[in-house]
Amino acid sequence: MNARTNPLRRLVIVLLLALFAPGCSCCDGLFGGRKKGNDGPAYDRPFPLGQVTDSFWESQQTNAEAADFIFYDHDFKGNTAELAAGAKKHLEQVALRLEHVPFPVTVEQSLHNARPKLDQARRKTIVEQLARMGVTNSEKRVVIAPAFAEGFTAVEGEAAYYR
Repeated sequence: MNARTNPLRRLVIVLLLALFAPGCSCCDGLFGGRKKGNDGPAYDRPFPLGQVTDSFWESQQTNAEAADFIFYDHDFKGNTAELAAGAKKHLEQVALRLEHVPFPVTVEQSLHNARPKLDQARRKTIVEQLARMGVTNSEKRVVIAPAFAEGFTAVEGEAAYYR
């Protein structure tokens, strides 16, 4: 007898094909493949790849870009309002980008706001330099504020260096 004439053999072959067939609309198949379509309520479906983390990374990128517009204490010579050599290049880069971004130009406030007159003089220097470079509304765009990130004290910096 061959498989065509034996009904038992025919049944066994059909069952084996059904078991090893890929998933169909009635089940997930032998290996538990996913069903096609969006079955189930919307709140129970997984998010598309990257949707949850993209907003976090965009926020980080925006904060980093805003930090480019901060003039720190080390951007000035000593306890004066005169710009240091590296700060002049930084100021030129800020002036070029300023019309394309919504961020303010921030002059770092002295520690515990101990020298408000020096902070105002530094702000005035930045405003004058930006106006000289042709930036409009520089008076409104330059503010004095604490820096985004807290700095290290000398003791903390030395300890971090030797670690």
